[in-house]
Amino acid sequence: MKFDITRQPLIPSFLTLAALVVVTLVTADPTVTAPATAGEEAALAEGVAIRMPRLLLVDAQASWPTGTKLLAGLLLLVAGMVTGRMTIRHNLYSAATCLAIPLFGIVACGLGTRGEYLAAAGAAALLALAVKNFGRSFCNGYGFDATFRAAFYLGLLPLIAPAATPLLLMLPVALVLFRRTLREAAVALAGVVLPHAALCYLNWGAGGTLAAPLESLGRLLVAGKPLDLLLSLPLPQQIALGVTALLCIAALLLFLTDIYSVGTRPRFLLVFTICTFLVTLLALCAPAATRDDLLLMAVPAAVLLPVLFVRTRRAIALPLYLLLIAGAAAAAFLQ
Repeated sequence: MKFDITRQPLIPSFLTLAALVVVTLVTADPTVTAPATAGEEAALAEGVAIRMPRLLLVDAQASWPTGTKLLAGLLLLVAGMVTGRMTIRHNLYSAATCLAIPLFGIVACGLGTRGEYLAAAGAAALLALAVKNFGRSFCNGYGFDATFRAAFYLGLLPLIAPAATPLLLMLPVALVLFRRTLREAAVALAGVVLPHAALCYLNWGAGGTLAAPLESLGRLLVAGKPLDLLLSLPLPQQIALGVTALLCIAALLLFLTDIYSVGTRPRFLLVFTICTFLVTLLALCAPAATRDDLLLMAVPAAVLLPVLFVRTRRAIALPLYLLLIAGAAAAAFLQ
């Protein structure tokens, strides 16, 4: 019996994801966080009286390197499983498959994380949870709970990954695409504002000014030069990012050529994922983007790439899958 990679069961998918997560974290180097952390501290506005969330995660890495690596690995496993289970639950493809789970690990391993791995893993997990809950919000009747959760996770994202701020655009996209009501839009607005309001309140309570944290996030967002990340990437990561983007674009085109081959819910969720993929590419071109922000690409890529594998012949799909695993591991060790 020939092994069909597009119909692999859950356990082999999870084991592949776990192995790739281990490779991702083993090759991470926390000693390179010093310059980036110094730049973030220099961008803090006057009146900031508390430690910003991203810097707290960097401090935790320095104090507990082993524990934070285990936590980062757990977050990546959660992100991969949440993304994969979402595709299974909503039956996004013409075949039942767990392929999104190992594909998350392949993209995350290939793009890698260099220094602030805890913040990078946390950002990927938040984006995965946001996408999952946006998928749940596409329902008959009201979806207040799922809409609030998705917006809340999306609001938390810029606090630990300032370059991910453009992903806030996915909130109005989801509200319009999934035809949510004005009541749900108000709940979503409250969810996305709540983390920032809480941070400002804590800073004010600690003796700082109310708007200083938001001002600091704004400074971080425009610090640096556009496209600086893409131009400064090591060659293995440039190749990994280019291959990921090209394969996602191929999957996107395959989907658009036969857009009605799936049901209404899968179709709208895949369109939403395409929008997320494009906005993530935009975020990686922002001045504030760092090597660790590359992990954000793993979430939309893991949802889109199975479209390509499911519609490709088995004789091509299996060698391509194995080649991607080998290439991801090589890119991780060569970074």
